[in-house]
Amino acid sequence: MAGPKWEDLNKDCLVNVVTRLGTKSLLIVIPFVCKSWYRVSLDPSCWQTINFQEIKCGHQSWYHFSSAYAFFKSIIKRSQGNATTVMLPTLCTEEVLRYLANKCPALKALYFPPAIWDNSSFVLPKLIRNWKNLELLKLGNSINMVKILEGISLHCKNFCRLDIDSTAYIGRHAAAAIPTLLPNKKYLNLRRANISQTSLKRILRGCKKLVHLDVRDSVGFECDNKLLKLGSHISNFQIFKDDDAYIVGFIGEVEIYAGFEENASET
Repeated sequence: MAGPKWEDLNKDCLVNVVTRLGTKSLLIVIPFVCKSWYRVSLDPSCWQTINFQEIKCGHQSWYHFSSAYAFFKSIIKRSQGNATTVMLPTLCTEEVLRYLANKCPALKALYFPPAIWDNSSFVLPKLIRNWKNLELLKLGNSINMVKILEGISLHCKNFCRLDIDSTAYIGRHAAAAIPTLLPNKKYLNLRRANISQTSLKRILRGCKKLVHLDVRDSVGFECDNKLLKLGSHISNFQIFKDDDAYIVGFIGEVEIYAGFEENASET
């Protein structure tokens, strides 16, 4: 006797399966498996997490026939406003960011690519008010960071994690803004950043609720006993290189936001 068929699987179970396969698979694999999988791929529940960084862009891309903005809009529309996690594409223009702010008010986690085009860093502070549920922000650089943090402080009461992409320069104004504007955040990732001893100490003194701070492979400061003492309240203080014998705490890097309670259980 033949066993159960995929098309007979409960819809909620099937949604749970296909969402684990990633955005790229949702676009170019799952819809072509069978009719039931195609119908499920159109369900807004499958598009709560959208990772544009999985998708190759450029003239050799499989979607090169369409403009980047038109492609972006077509994917965001599939979520019907339910997207909670978005990893932005490299071709992240101001137009793209404004569309996301208007169509995805439920956003909880927003990831910028390492390099962003256009003036997205300057328009972002004006758009943050649309994302009142925002909890995590990964910036591609430190441009206009103080204004961005001001917006988060005013509009995002549940915010608790800030990631700054590698090689970013954290100047004295940005270093002062981090504890002043976001005193209750729990996670801060400044790995491979350029930050001075004074600026790092200011962050350590002002961010008393931090449970995770990563400054591995960063430059501009020297680790000493005073620095370690200032960071002793942080349960996962990562300050040495991966190949060093001594690392203060550990937490796995989170590629896709899945809730902080789950991530904290790894520590």
